[in-house]
Amino acid sequence: MKKYLFLVSVAALTFSSCSDQSTEFVGDSVAKQAREISFSPVARPTTRTAADTYQYAIDGPTFPTDLNMYVAAYQVAPTATNYFAGTQFTYSGSSNIWNGATKRYWPLSPAYINFLAYANVTGTANFNATNYASGAVISQSDNSSAQTDLMYAIGNGAVTKSGNDLTFPAANVPMEFKHAQGWIDFYVKAYSDVETAITVNSITLKGAKYAGTYTITHTNYNADSDQEVSGAWSGLAAAKDAAVPGWNATALTTSLVEVSHGLMVCPDDDDATNDWTSFVINYTVDSKTYDFEYLAPAAPGANVDQAKHYVYNITFKLHEILVAATVADWTDVTATNVTVDE
Repeated sequence: MKKYLFLVSVAALTFSSCSDQSTEFVGDSVAKQAREISFSPVARPTTRTAADTYQYAIDGPTFPTDLNMYVAAYQVAPTATNYFAGTQFTYSGSSNIWNGATKRYWPLSPAYINFLAYANVTGTANFNATNYASGAVISQSDNSSAQTDLMYAIGNGAVTKSGNDLTFPAANVPMEFKHAQGWIDFYVKAYSDVETAITVNSITLKGAKYAGTYTITHTNYNADSDQEVSGAWSGLAAAKDAAVPGWNATALTTSLVEVSHGLMVCPDDDDATNDWTSFVINYTVDSKTYDFEYLAPAAPGANVDQAKHYVYNITFKLHEILVAATVADWTDVTATNVTVDE
């Protein structure tokens, strides 16, 4: 099964550059107001219920309005220089966009700007101190019980001048957010031949890792094309057992039901060691409680890859429990439709 995510658009709105710059460009005969850099969603944002006390895998076409994103910028041309350091962008309900906590603006002269962004982090994060948009280092806390979907993206935009007029980025500057973790998801149901009510109390993933340092590298960020972004985990914390958060004991029906939103784990590049060892289903039948343990298979699932979605469909039959596994790409979150408010 494949999940599609569509996220945000870099938009530009009224503008002043670094703190010592004017917000107005004056040509020979034309004055042009600067444009503030902001972000807006492609579709109507989703909302969460009061019971959603943890941040789960972003699984839909919109970017939740209670999440922030953090962006840094590097000016490539006409001179190479840091443009602005990591800035938090927060949703504004009145304008339906994400505004900078500190306002950031497009330059008031011809320039080419690269952006690096990340979103949805529980730990600490720092952009590269030398070139703000060349990389970021994120220390992710042990978040098995407070899930966050760590994502990162790059983008770019140019300010041009024709005669006396400046033109700010107007449309279609893409920002594709990639997922840094692997997502392990569980669905449960009872087969039609089951005559007794079965309640699944919990599902525990054993021997997985949830904390570490993630380094994002933005390469070719000085080029107008062929920009690349990648990331790698290091310093992973010890593996531990963790129950899928947000799941309450639920009686099964004959339809598959997702066990909350699964667990997001930190992939380990050491393929010699499984990224998880097993999962245990605790369930109740006729007032008696049992554990069923499913050992990590050779494939798929024992070794987790970034931006992959691992789905386990678990079916309780009269005398057996069946597990069917699938792996799909956890599709990038796409941002398009950059606009400028005049």
